[in-house]
Amino acid sequence: MLHKALVKHVFHPLALARNGELAQLRYLAEFERTQWLSADELRALRWRRLQALLRHAYARCPFYRRRFEAAGVHPDEFRDFGDLRVLPPLEKRDIQRHGAEMVADGWPGHDRIVNQTGGSTGTPIRFLLSRDRKCSRAAATWRHNRWAGWDVGDRSAVLWGAPLDRPADTLRSRLRGWLLAEPLWLDTGCLTEAALRRFVEELRRRRPRVVLAYARAAVLFARFLRDQGLDVPAPKAVVTSAEVLDDADRAVIEQAFGAPVFNRYGCREVSVVASECPAHAGLHVMGEGLLVEIETARGPAGPGEVGSLLVTDLLNHAMPLVRYRIGDLGAWAAGPCPCGRSLPRLERIGGRVTDFLVGSDEQLVSGVFLATYVVAQRPSLGQVQIRQDEPGAVVYRIVPGPGFDLVEDVEYLRATTRRHLGSAMRVAVEAVESLPTEASGKFLFSRSSVTPAFLNPPSQKEVPS
Repeated sequence: MLHKALVKHVFHPLALARNGELAQLRYLAEFERTQWLSADELRALRWRRLQALLRHAYARCPFYRRRFEAAGVHPDEFRDFGDLRVLPPLEKRDIQRHGAEMVADGWPGHDRIVNQTGGSTGTPIRFLLSRDRKCSRAAATWRHNRWAGWDVGDRSAVLWGAPLDRPADTLRSRLRGWLLAEPLWLDTGCLTEAALRRFVEELRRRRPRVVLAYARAAVLFARFLRDQGLDVPAPKAVVTSAEVLDDADRAVIEQAFGAPVFNRYGCREVSVVASECPAHAGLHVMGEGLLVEIETARGPAGPGEVGSLLVTDLLNHAMPLVRYRIGDLGAWAAGPCPCGRSLPRLERIGGRVTDFLVGSDEQLVSGVFLATYVVAQRPSLGQVQIRQDEPGAVVYRIVPGPGFDLVEDVEYLRATTRRHLGSAMRVAVEAVESLPTEASGKFLFSRSSVTPAFLNPPSQKEVPS
């Protein structure tokens, strides 16, 4: 308890001060207060922030100035949130092609934090954040963490597969990790049976209060625990993110971990979009910093009606994202939440799903890992989908991007795939005009129907004669 108190009240603030990010504490205090505003008060706050963003984008971003002029409007003419619909949605290809013109003119170079998506939608992009926006994003994440009973200084474990998020493995970083009670990192980018068993031992040793996990990684690990008859100390909560979580998956995770699941939805471009509160009655949108729209072919969606999610980041002025189409589907929840928060609420998310692929040596490699380390590194690949229907083989379906070279890009895919999935992997490539979504509306970056032997229950494995 002493170490937790020191982390929360001494080490963590000192680390923020050293990095010039004390604004994170100010934003956290603000978000703890604003989540309890009345609906009218919250609407007024969001409207002020939207007006400021639109005027800024018009004045300092050539891309948005052209958009306003093409629509024949000026930001000062907007009178309501609905007026935003005169602007077309911002597509991923717009950022790929015009990202430089979306950066605010004269924004200081030292305050431009470069980031990029892993490409789980098949279309990786690069974008910029200001330091202030980095702080508000982190504060929003901690506010949502607290809903799951997870506060600064608590022991935690992360089952994560995004290489961009992985901490450095140096003596200095390990010392920093201990001082700041940073999470135990269980890398799910590439998995083997031995790695899963090490996870079990680490969780038994560290006994984290909260586990944060990719939804698919949590399901896979929970299945492993169940099928192998293993158990780990029950945390207070399991926070799932990054991929769609259905009711059956939630039940598997909660049974294996002996703890409730708090589902979360977000993306790298805008961080946490929405999270479950203790009422578990949908997901509250991070309304103080994001304006979310749900569009159908007939216009704005009503409660329960599924449509395309558009997000406007109200707090990133370095590179505004206005009406950004994330590539996911969602539906609004009806009525107020029992918890009393006025933040808008999503009933459900039905968007991207990534899956684990099975390598030639039965190692599991996450779709997010390949999206980041293979697809995102090669913009000429455009949009990509990976399918695996037999052991030792994968098929890349590609909508070619600018500069696509049939010989060089295909050879790149074969070489990098074999590097991560095993030298014996067979790699096929298909160039297509488009990549359709599933009947549910989900876009699958990767999908494998192959299961490695070590994930089958012992009773299903062959017994030597």
